[in-house]
Amino acid sequence: MFLRSLRQLRKKVGFRLTIWYSGIFILSALFLFALAYFLLSSSLSKQDHEAIQLRLEELSALYQTGGRELLEREVTVEKKFEKKIPFFIRLAGSDNETLFLHIPYQWVEFDIKQLEKMTPDTTAKWTHLPIRNNRNVLEVASIPLPNDYLLQVGKSTEDRERILRHFREIFTAVMVPLILFGFAGGAFLAFRALRPIRHLISAVRSVGPNRMDTRVPSPQTGDELDELATLFNGMLEKIEAMWPMTYEPQ
Repeated sequence: MFLRSLRQLRKKVGFRLTIWYSGIFILSALFLFALAYFLLSSSLSKQDHEAIQLRLEELSALYQTGGRELLEREVTVEKKFEKKIPFFIRLAGSDNETLFLHIPYQWVEFDIKQLEKMTPDTTAKWTHLPIRNNRNVLEVASIPLPNDYLLQVGKSTEDRERILRHFREIFTAVMVPLILFGFAGGAFLAFRALRPIRHLISAVRSVGPNRMDTRVPSPQTGDELDELATLFNGMLEKIEAMWPMTYEPQ
């Protein structure tokens, strides 16, 4: 019984229009979310990379001005007074051994030994160190220094992922009422669009020997449905005019 009712419902034009209207609305909302999510993610990533590059250039200039001592003193002072955003900082020698390392306590789970396994010749401009069973990544930029030294500065994607996760949670919370609103809006638009058709059906059913004066209300929209109502009313007027000549009571 239920399946039969469902099959009959699927044949209804109003049901199909509702599905089309609501489907287009929901897909449009999903597209806008995906676009906003992509733009937000790209903007946050670009912001992090610019911050890392700026810090890398600052420390490189310090090293070239005062050597390793000035670089280590600057990092130690900043760590003590927490003046700036925390960065991962590593100074490596010619054999890629770690000469100086500064890593914020919240990032100690990253496997820094992976950096030591890379040779200076194959170290990429950007290196990504993931945490096992975690989506956070330590993004590290490198720059060569005099004496075959290598300076590396990095930042975790933890803050970026937290913002994106919050964005996803908000959209998930909004998605359920958005779907309901989409179906309700689709049903309302389908109901409005098919109202002239319902009037036409009602008029056809009421036409009879004693009801030739029935007329379909014109929606006054100037569209195809308005034209159909006008033509149908004109046809009824012609039939009504000819009715006394064609109708012979039994």
